[in-house]
Amino acid sequence: MENLNYQSGYEKYLYTGLAGMLMKRNHIHLSSKVPENLNKRILEIGGGAAPHFSFVKLKDVEEYWISDNEYLLSDKSETKENSLEFELNYHYADIDSSYQQFFEKNIKFSRVIASHVWEHLENPEKVFLDWINLLEDNGRLDIAIPCDPGIVFRIGQLIGRKKAMKNYNMSFKEIELMLSREHINPSQNLLRIAKFYTKCKLSYFPFKLPLINLNLFIFIRVYKKDFQRILS
Repeated sequence: MENLNYQSGYEKYLYTGLAGMLMKRNHIHLSSKVPENLNKRILEIGGGAAPHFSFVKLKDVEEYWISDNEYLLSDKSETKENSLEFELNYHYADIDSSYQQFFEKNIKFSRVIASHVWEHLENPEKVFLDWINLLEDNGRLDIAIPCDPGIVFRIGQLIGRKKAMKNYNMSFKEIELMLSREHINPSQNLLRIAKFYTKCKLSYFPFKLPLINLNLFIFIRVYKKDFQRILS
């Protein structure tokens, strides 16, 4: 069972049916009440399967970058891209995982979006600091993560198992193994990182109470100016 199998079925698995409705709400929430000046130059982390702009009408965008692995980015349809009103660029994360392409050219972003990707990445602390450093002085980082291993999120996973098994042609145990490989960072640990370095604003979906066990998603909003700690 290769990781490629997971990636090739991601859009069909998570962006259809009830899961698709929830993920659309996730994207809408990420861009709710965003000042239009923050959309000038956007970097979306992990948006290869379903870019954020596919779900939300973004205003005043001049330049949009998607950072994802080469397989997903090379598989995109050009038809939809040709209808965009802004410049679209790709960054291959599997080739340049430390974003040196941007750091070396001093390319900064007014906004960085990372929807359901942070929980997948090794060394999440370094990743978070890289994202902060990619922002302009007045820029903002918008992150969405699942409430994994919260109770409501786990129940949702169990409900979706049959769909996942059919989509990937895998057994229940194989799906369990795949998910254990993918979600390597529990939400509690990611929140600790964000809170240590920044004065971040958190919001929860769908029940809004700040409890991991009672929600599906957590949204983390960070302004570059609120970055408050540096490594010693």
